[in-house]
Amino acid sequence: MLTTIPWMLEETLGRCPDKEAVFEGDESLTFAQMHQQALATALVLRDLGVEKGDRIGICMNKTLDQVSAILGTMYANAIFVPILPKLKRSNIAHIISDSGMKAMITDSSRLAEVKEFAEQVKIIIGHGEMAEDFVSLPYMRKHFKDAQSVFNCIGYDTSAIIYSSGSTGRPKGIVISHRNLFDGARIVADYLHTSAEDRITGVLSFNFDYGLNQLWQTIDKGASLYLHDLVLPNDLFELVSSKKLTALPVMPVILTNMFNPRFYTPNDSHNFSALRYICSSGGRVTQKMLDSLRGVFPKSDIVLMYGLTEAFRSTYLPPDQVDQRPTSIGKGIPDSRMIVLDEDGQPCPPGKPGQLVHRGGCISKGYWNDPEKTAERFREIPMFPGEMVVFSGDLVKTDDEGYLYFLARMDDMIKTHGYRVSPTEIEEEALTHERITAAVVFGVPNEEIGEDIVIAYSTDDQEPVPQSVLTQHLKDLLPRYMVPKYYAHMANMPSTGNEG
Repeated sequence: MLTTIPWMLEETLGRCPDKEAVFEGDESLTFAQMHQQALATALVLRDLGVEKGDRIGICMNKTLDQVSAILGTMYANAIFVPILPKLKRSNIAHIISDSGMKAMITDSSRLAEVKEFAEQVKIIIGHGEMAEDFVSLPYMRKHFKDAQSVFNCIGYDTSAIIYSSGSTGRPKGIVISHRNLFDGARIVADYLHTSAEDRITGVLSFNFDYGLNQLWQTIDKGASLYLHDLVLPNDLFELVSSKKLTALPVMPVILTNMFNPRFYTPNDSHNFSALRYICSSGGRVTQKMLDSLRGVFPKSDIVLMYGLTEAFRSTYLPPDQVDQRPTSIGKGIPDSRMIVLDEDGQPCPPGKPGQLVHRGGCISKGYWNDPEKTAERFREIPMFPGEMVVFSGDLVKTDDEGYLYFLARMDDMIKTHGYRVSPTEIEEEALTHERITAAVVFGVPNEEIGEDIVIAYSTDDQEPVPQSVLTQHLKDLLPRYMVPKYYAHMANMPSTGNEG
């Protein structure tokens, strides 16, 4: 238990049980209440037949109840599988089937879509009152007010499977151990200097490792986390000011929305003097974004970070280097090592491009149900015999002082709006249109969001599909961030000659 999130929570519980840990509007959970709700949730899940190692999907909006569902699944010795609420039916069906999940915890916003899977997986309502004939976690938790812990996992046991788009086909599940989460919390808290006095802005989703890490740091240090859904930027600025928040974790797409001139209005009454830092991961932060941040938060540090779900966090660029090396992704995080290897597996000297390889405790256990893909990315190298490292698929180089610079993906992934998107997945859905015979998807640079998605396609009659029709077809099958922005009809799609 010593390298698990439940152990971390119980350690903090002994120091500050009555401190408010997580806020959602006017509601909050103290660490004691968080702990008790997690235990009660675990016993409800056990009462419903959930056993150690069972996969439990969590398809919920960001609420206190989502926190209880995640921690309760851990305390039940089960494996939580975050499901982005905006995913379309086909992706949800794939995750249910691929993970072999036993139950799915959802809320009213998604019930209409997910209840059709009730024959495949037990549906549990995780937020609000009872709905139709489905079990309600908040209602059932009332029967376990004096719940005792049944948690008996160790750090190596699997805690989560996080689905992330691969370079081909459907999303693949990345298997995360309890220790991966534990080490990630401690490492990030170390270089961000997180403490019990911190009040963290919870604007990130709990469906990804970056957002979840804010919860783990809160638990580790006894800090406070303020949940917020970014709709209008002024509401976020008001929250940061009024609650005297000290930390603002964001992604580049969030920065674009924060400073959207159509919605953002400067307010001289706001006081951001408490904000220690803004940190960003999930894509490149442009000079325009940096200038916007400094204009509003002139006294706050800016920390730029880089990582991938297979290894959580790889590098960070300290605040004193942001202006000197604005295009650098920094150096390796504490207690980890980053190596740049050429095609022969030899270390690259400064300036020579090579693949970024990760070492350290945050490296995940591999891909769920995919030993072949796991063997490609997770393997030993001669310089560290007996140790598993992960090959990132990222082409990078170093400068003479060891700072890393991202050059490109070594596969054809598209990075847009903070998401890694598989072109193949979009192509497959485009080909379900009755008139489309071939499709190729790729990205073009857009400094605001990373890349815009482009689809080139051909049809059986050599006439284009009306763009509105094709856009709607893809909107019905894909999340909005995966729908192409640009469309190009080609009478004859070029062939590479590699088919068959």
